[in-house]
Amino acid sequence: MTAGQRFRPRDRIRKRSEYQDIYDKGQRISSGNFVLFVMRNTSGGPRLGITVTKRIGGAVQRNRAKRLIREVFRRHRTEFMDVDIVVNGRSGLPRADYHRLEGEFLARLRPFLKPAR
Repeated sequence: MTAGQRFRPRDRIRKRSEYQDIYDKGQRISSGNFVLFVMRNTSGGPRLGITVTKRIGGAVQRNRAKRLIREVFRRHRTEFMDVDIVVNGRSGLPRADYHRLEGEFLARLRPFLKPAR
């Protein structure tokens, strides 16, 4: 993995107030394995926030769910417009196949992808 592909602190949504702002003003997009909240930002790049509750499972399942989402975002970060994306995991997320999850994630976020050149 090169330095340009890493999931850096500037790629993350960190503050509770930022999450709350996205929940209040962002667009809600439901899916089988997750619910997305998306809002345009002015930070100069896409950012990701993930919430996975104990309802999903134990720590191992929750961490796997977060790793899957982070990996999809990391691989496709350059394709997104300047948006903040918050992912709320649903119960099937930890058991999801990576390639299916990737397709589901990108399909839901298609309106927020940069136009192909």
